[in-house]
Amino acid sequence: MAMPTHRFPDDVPVLSDGPVTLRALAEPDLESVVEQSVDPLTLRWTTIPEGYDREQARAWLRFNETAWSSGTEHVFAVDAPRSGGPRHGARAYAGTVTLRDAGPGRAIVGYVAHPAARGTGAMHTALGLLLRYGFERLDLQTVLWQSERGNWPSRKLAWRHGFSFDGVVRGWLGAHDGTITDAWTGTLRRDDPPGPRGPWWSLETLRAERVVLRALQERDDPRIVEGCSDPTTVRWLPMLPVPYRPTDAAAFRAAVLDGVAAARSASWAIADASSDALLGTIGIPRQSEAGVEIGYWLHPEARGRGIAVEAVERLVGHAFAPRERGGLGVVRAFVRIQEGNAASLRVAQAAGFAMAGSERASMLGRDGRIADALLLDRVNPLLGV
Repeated sequence: MAMPTHRFPDDVPVLSDGPVTLRALAEPDLESVVEQSVDPLTLRWTTIPEGYDREQARAWLRFNETAWSSGTEHVFAVDAPRSGGPRHGARAYAGTVTLRDAGPGRAIVGYVAHPAARGTGAMHTALGLLLRYGFERLDLQTVLWQSERGNWPSRKLAWRHGFSFDGVVRGWLGAHDGTITDAWTGTLRRDDPPGPRGPWWSLETLRAERVVLRALQERDDPRIVEGCSDPTTVRWLPMLPVPYRPTDAAAFRAAVLDGVAAARSASWAIADASSDALLGTIGIPRQSEAGVEIGYWLHPEARGRGIAVEAVERLVGHAFAPRERGGLGVVRAFVRIQEGNAASLRVAQAAGFAMAGSERASMLGRDGRIADALLLDRVNPLLGV
């Protein structure tokens, strides 16, 4: 059974919180629809074809009429004040939000923002209005969200509204170039509490004297490949694939973002403060209520200069800083070092870590042998523990 039918545009509901309004798409919106549809980010993450023009926008307007009259999809234009530019403050088309019928009590949500509306909060408000409409007026029980894997703005917006993240469906979504891509998916139930289900870490930029800890970027991939192909790195990080390829660097960056989104783990680029060249990476591979593990590796060109020590000290300072000041507020930081890795041990000790013990037979070496791990830690002095 389809969703309720409406005569378009006269009977399409108008939903508003004041600044942001959901309404029927109209002829004056079509120029903005074209602008939205030729935008590179829109093309990257939607099935909209390249070369979108005014005639295709008119076809979209006709589709809206069919969707509303048949009840197959409730499509709203988002109307909001423009931010910045010559039309600052003027109300204008800001994007589209939709609920597509998926059977009794169920719908699939979709949204796309006009470039001028990105970062303004308009789509967050619009999605909230749409979901409230779906649950309260359409009596929906479950709304499904799906997006191409890697579309972080879409995933974060869904997270803000309380959608679960239920993993990856392989080879599920079509792209505008005709390829089939992996999909992220999640749901929001009618009785779910509002707001995010859990934290989403922020990769703050952390500055020190000679290095900056910042988010990894695609431009870092060649240096990551060089560093992770170095024999010393390969020896002490047996989980690295050999040979290490650019696709492995891209997968590493994607895994970092997954860990950040789940507040489970994080990694930063260690970048030269002057040139921004990648010198290595440092991260938190594991965390608990009380403590975080610190891990690090350096590009061979950066070794022997105290770079790792400076990076570790900066990250530990961030971990120990109170949460109200942007830190993690943890009680303890620790490192696990495979026995025999003298260089990593020197870094940890120079950064103030003290020997706390060892974990017997807890690490698998590159040669397949089981090795002990040395455990060193620091306790947060700000907490008086």
